[in-house]
Amino acid sequence: MKFAVRCLTVVTLVLIAGRYNSAQAQKLFFIFAHGQYASPMQASFKHDYDFGLGAEAGVGIGFGSKTFLTGTIGYSVFKAQIKELGNVTFVPMKLGFRRYFLPANLLFIHADAGVAHIKDKTTNATSSRFSGDVGAGIKLGPFEVGVAYDGFAREEAGYASWLAFKAGWRFGL
Repeated sequence: MKFAVRCLTVVTLVLIAGRYNSAQAQKLFFIFAHGQYASPMQASFKHDYDFGLGAEAGVGIGFGSKTFLTGTIGYSVFKAQIKELGNVTFVPMKLGFRRYFLPANLLFIHADAGVAHIKDKTTNATSSRFSGDVGAGIKLGPFEVGVAYDGFAREEAGYASWLAFKAGWRFGL
């Protein structure tokens, strides 16, 4: 059984390397890492939390030179306005798409959806919730700057949402 798994792994890596080698000029794979500042938008979330700070990292796998399937994981902390409320941590894992526009893939739009692990420091409660975002950005060489409307489904009715301002690095392989 272990031999079969190893053989399958080697064959998969050879196929990926061959695909990469034949499409190297198109750069059909990239990794990225962004820092972000989040400004709460939804009324009750905005009333309870001042801002959020966090980071995200992910990969993109291309379907041609303009469209990519992406996978992202992140970590953000939202600062409570009053001490008794407690901070909220947000750890999303999402899949999505990124589409580039203009020559040299200068502008892009993206949409992601997945699940987020939410920890509320007020009650020490943790939960997993639906999370999604949609946004746009600019790629300037290896540097990216973007904005996204992001959030998660709350236990109570509604959606906790924020505007995330992101900046970071993208490396095509």
